[in-house]
Amino acid sequence: MSDDRHDIEIIPPGVDPRDDYDASGRIWISTGGGEVKFVKLGPFGALMLGLGMLCFLGLGFFFLTSLFFILAPVMAVLGVGAYLAGLVGAGPFKRLR
Repeated sequence: MSDDRHDIEIIPPGVDPRDDYDASGRIWISTGGGEVKFVKLGPFGALMLGLGMLCFLGLGFFFLTSLFFILAPVMAVLGVGAYLAGLVGAGPFKRLR
């Protein structure tokens, strides 16, 4: 087992951590602020966004339905097996005599 202990970096109060920035450090500090721009969608952009969301929703329903069609027969077989095991007196739900 290797000894992977690391020193914990404690920044004392009143010291700006950006003054002693180490490029290989694990702390990333953003100093420059960006700008977020919101634009109105035109008719074509709204249509493309709507079609993309519709495709995403359709694929989700498709995969969920496919999963149901795979799991439903498996659950039915397990249920029939549990029922038959109960009829012959095997399984965890048999009566104690």
